[in-house]
Amino acid sequence: MDIKIAICDDINEMCVCIENKVDGILKNKSIGYEIDIFNSGEELCRKLDEIRYDLIFLDIEFPKMDGIEIGKYIRKIKKDNITQIVYVSGRKEYAMELFQVRPIDFIVKPLEDKQLERAIDIYIDIMGGMKNFFEYRKSYSHKKVELYKIMYFIRDNRKVTVVTSEEKDTFYESLEKVYERVKQYGFLFIHKSYLINYRYIETIRYDSVTMTDGTEFSISQSRRKEIRKRYMEIMSSQI
Repeated sequence: MDIKIAICDDINEMCVCIENKVDGILKNKSIGYEIDIFNSGEELCRKLDEIRYDLIFLDIEFPKMDGIEIGKYIRKIKKDNITQIVYVSGRKEYAMELFQVRPIDFIVKPLEDKQLERAIDIYIDIMGGMKNFFEYRKSYSHKKVELYKIMYFIRDNRKVTVVTSEEKDTFYESLEKVYERVKQYGFLFIHKSYLINYRYIETIRYDSVTMTDGTEFSISQSRRKEIRKRYMEIMSSQI
């Protein structure tokens, strides 16, 4: 399956430059792709009403709607936590603002091939996790769901509810055992009853988190320091 890529920069020559470099990198890796170019955030956002891109290379400085606003539109308005964003900018001072958007990389202009290849390699690594499934038994059936779609797990005695971006289901298993199976994919065990996917965190506070669907969970007092540390490690590795 081809990777659907969008490149958005108000300078068309920069879009073409990124396109040519990405073209060479992906051909060298024998990966199929489709690329669309946009010269404004408004144009990209209109297209996002029709299509979801797998990977977006996004400038930050635009005359009107800037790249951070576009990222927030993708995450908060479109509720899209699957599309991966790589910011491209001539300035370095945006790191903290970007936490809300959760980009996988930040490239500083002028562009270098190794920077773009690094971003693509990060995307490929993430997609490796996205292609994995969480499998569980329910009654006499065997079920599986794509890991990247799972928002969180909730324990109620011996029963576990798995909530995805599309539906929810219940099964019987220890939440500790579930955590052992998913922790390498960015899941945080914030409470003895809550196991969450960091990609769907809308807001994190010292003692609680709010997910992109509006659900709020408390963080166990004994886990707060470690959860904060782990979350910052994950987010820092993405920028």
